[in-house]
Amino acid sequence: MTPAVLYWLFALAFTVHNIEEGLFLPAYTADKSRLAGRVTPFALRFALVILTAALYVIAAFAAAGNHLAVQLLAGVAAVMVVNAMIPHLTLTLIFRRYAPGTGTAICLVVPLSLLVIINGLAAEALTPRSLLFATIAVALALLLAIPSLFWAGHYAERRLPGLSAGGTI
Repeated sequence: MTPAVLYWLFALAFTVHNIEEGLFLPAYTADKSRLAGRVTPFALRFALVILTAALYVIAAFAAAGNHLAVQLLAGVAAVMVVNAMIPHLTLTLIFRRYAPGTGTAICLVVPLSLLVIINGLAAEALTPRSLLFATIAVALALLLAIPSLFWAGHYAERRLPGLSAGGTI
């Protein structure tokens, strides 16, 4: 498998994972009082669409051979491995109920994430140090971006009521 094919497969797995979360996470969090009420279904889906689109941009640059994009994609891959364990697997175990996204994270995203990382290291497009820096950069970017995307989703939902049918799409 070529690196470009691997990058696109990773983006596809990320997409399937985000679709699962977008479809089932709102109902799941509504059932869990500790998790409920902070983000509307529309704002969640808005954020997932933007994050998925951003990953496709990174994957396109990586597939074209951009060294920085390969490192960023590996950073995303490392963050997604952590994301599969915390919160997905952790919530499934704590609540003794399947947490949306766990299956796609464990079965699709983690294996492809590990392949992205291993491929980058083997091709010397990535070093352990650059992987660490990329992972930290991606994690920090997501910590800032996700609340901002939720806010933007709430804003769009309030200002453009035709965009969502009362928060359900």
